[in-house]
Amino acid sequence: MLTEGIQVRSCSNGVPPPAIVSIAGCSEMPCDFVRGIVGGTMTMVYEASFDIQTLRYDRNITSLGITAPAPVRPERENGCEWVIGSMCPFRQGDLIISTFTSSPLAIFPLVTAIVEFYVYDEQDRMVTCFQYDVRIVASTV
Repeated sequence: MLTEGIQVRSCSNGVPPPAIVSIAGCSEMPCDFVRGIVGGTMTMVYEASFDIQTLRYDRNITSLGITAPAPVRPERENGCEWVIGSMCPFRQGDLIISTFTSSPLAIFPLVTAIVEFYVYDEQDRMVTCFQYDVRIVASTV
């Protein structure tokens, strides 16, 4: 089981962050994400604060002083498809381990950004929320 990860920040809304967030290839923020390359697989460990039937991912990105939605690709939006070691639904108090893989588009500018990542249930209740810093870098290939 995952026992350590990077230090993330809580969201300002008071919803607790995951107990552990690990991003492949990143030991501290900002995490480098190569534009145009699938990578940045994130593993999150969090507790169900209430009974949950389904999980849905969403995020916002802030860069250069502008915050904008960063829609999750439809094939990645359903968090239940990315749960490890169990499956939806969950009962209050259950430990949830799920993953998300990010891939900045090739046209994405080379900037640093703050990602605010959200996990919702079927009633749009926020299950967990956290912020982490990324740096979009060019491919060296």
